[in-house]
Amino acid sequence: MDKIAIIGSGIMAKVVADRARELGIESHCFSFDNSDIACSAVDAFHEVDIFDTDEIIHICKENQIAGVIATTELTILPAAKVASVLGLNGNPVKAAEKITNKYFTREQVKRVKELKQPRFWKYVEGDLPQIDKFPVIVKPIAAGGKRGICVVWSQSELLKAVEGALPFSRAKGVLIEEYLEGGTEYSVESLSYNGQNYIVQITQKDTSGPPHCNELGHHQPAPLSEERRRKVESVISEMLTAVGIENGPCHTEIKIIEGKIYLIEINARPGGDHITHPLTELSTGYPFVSGIIWIALNQFTGHEPINLEKNYAGIYFVTEETADLRTLFDECQKFPWLYAKHQVSEEPSKIMFNDEEGLNYFIYFDKKEKPDIKALMKELEVK
Repeated sequence: MDKIAIIGSGIMAKVVADRARELGIESHCFSFDNSDIACSAVDAFHEVDIFDTDEIIHICKENQIAGVIATTELTILPAAKVASVLGLNGNPVKAAEKITNKYFTREQVKRVKELKQPRFWKYVEGDLPQIDKFPVIVKPIAAGGKRGICVVWSQSELLKAVEGALPFSRAKGVLIEEYLEGGTEYSVESLSYNGQNYIVQITQKDTSGPPHCNELGHHQPAPLSEERRRKVESVISEMLTAVGIENGPCHTEIKIIEGKIYLIEINARPGGDHITHPLTELSTGYPFVSGIIWIALNQFTGHEPINLEKNYAGIYFVTEETADLRTLFDECQKFPWLYAKHQVSEEPSKIMFNDEEGLNYFIYFDKKEKPDIKALMKELEVK
């Protein structure tokens, strides 16, 4: 029986463990939190600091682990180190060391011709850069889930935003970028295997906009023309190569403004907010999570994502910012397109950062068309 090491014990770790069991693969989870959601889903849990790669390597050798999987930004580097020492499929350690650093990735993709970037500055300590055009967006150099992000409109607001972002960053400093106004945000879900990149799906995002740019919904497939979709696929594939991604999943966020593709950020792990699972699997018919496992085990050949289906899947988060969805959320179980409903509170809650299980949401799925949510809301209001 094949065995995999899952670094981390959160929601995505549980998704991977559940899929491993379906595939007849033994899963071993490594985390310092023995109460986390994945701990009871895996075949074996090892309570160990995820940064103690020597101990993880020792345990993996003892258990004859054949594949290593990262599930969050924090686990990308440990997974790469473990895979490298064990001679298993993974990303190069040098790439993994830098991939979560937003400033580094911006520098690396400068040579991708068709990928545009906002003006950006790195702040570590000392004097703030003098910005000649606002608004700008302030981000921790290395953090996920939209933590610490804020849009500001003046030099006087900049210091407060920087001080608010610094505690969230796992690398010293913050990134200050020109805020890209207009256009539409997307994410791109990809798999790479031995340097070959496969673009599996493109997701359209609903966002709150400034100041915190919270993500309120995701929809697949993104309504792009075939020509534009092919351009996105080509640009993202070139970008993945530029930053050194060779094996595994990547969740890349972009914005398209007047036909031009702008990079927001790169994440060398599965997309959260249920984008990887179940949305990408529902909309394409391809078992994306299984693909992640097959790549880690070096068994991907014959499992490439080709002849993908074109189904409709998406998620709406019901928050204070989307309170108009409340009536539909209360009655969504009446509709055949409902795939899942998740309720944690009676009233819509305030979203502070991406928190897929801490918010009310519903997921839709239909093989023929995307549900007309606005029409359904009007219909329910009349009733």
